[in-house]
Amino acid sequence: MSWAWVAMFVPVLTVVAGVVVLRRSLRRGAPTDHNEVAGTVFQAIGALYAVLLAFIVVNEWNSLQEASTNTFTEANHLGSLYWDARALPPEVGRDLEATTQEYARVVIGTEWPLLGDGGYSPEATRLVYRMRDEINALPTDTPRSQAVFENSLSTVNDLAAARRERLSQSGHNVPTVLWIALAVGAAVTVGFTFVFSLPKFWTHLLLGGSLAVLVVLSLGLIMTLDQPFVGAIAVEPDAFEIFLRGLPPQR
Repeated sequence: MSWAWVAMFVPVLTVVAGVVVLRRSLRRGAPTDHNEVAGTVFQAIGALYAVLLAFIVVNEWNSLQEASTNTFTEANHLGSLYWDARALPPEVGRDLEATTQEYARVVIGTEWPLLGDGGYSPEATRLVYRMRDEINALPTDTPRSQAVFENSLSTVNDLAAARRERLSQSGHNVPTVLWIALAVGAAVTVGFTFVFSLPKFWTHLLLGGSLAVLVVLSLGLIMTLDQPFVGAIAVEPDAFEIFLRGLPPQR
């Protein structure tokens, strides 16, 4: 079990422990003699934990948006390469045209499913090398072909850089130490609700349970955002699919 799941179970287990242990122990004393002090401490703990949750959620959301933007950047570079090849005579640019299309298909069908586990497709890597080799083989005997060559060489380097960035964004982004901090913070924050003396058991359980639900939802959101290419709000290969849909027939 990953630390993410451990962190999500902690608030629930804390509520159970609070109901069974803490409440029974604390109710032996005066009912409200420590509520004022406990309330002040709880406000400080709650504020610190809320800041930690908000910081991680915002950071993970920004990472998801950056991953989505980067896929379109990569696909745009691929499109530029295709149209550079299309500007050349068929016998010269046909191979590069075909390779750009094959790269898009491999990224969609083979590499994308591997991104959730931080994997990649060696075939996609090979196709990047092939595109670079095909560009280096382009003629440069006219000003037009020289311009196409220079632009294509720059573009394929940008495409390779965008792909490396996409691969670096795959897998998990929240380190284990942060999940441990979130788990400890959840236990302390939710557990502190049972330090208060309340006369009714169900009222106490409702307050602790409500806070636990909110914490679990926040942790679940972080866990979902932690993998940009997996889950309900994952980044999809739409940019590459759009690229393939908009192409004219092969020459």
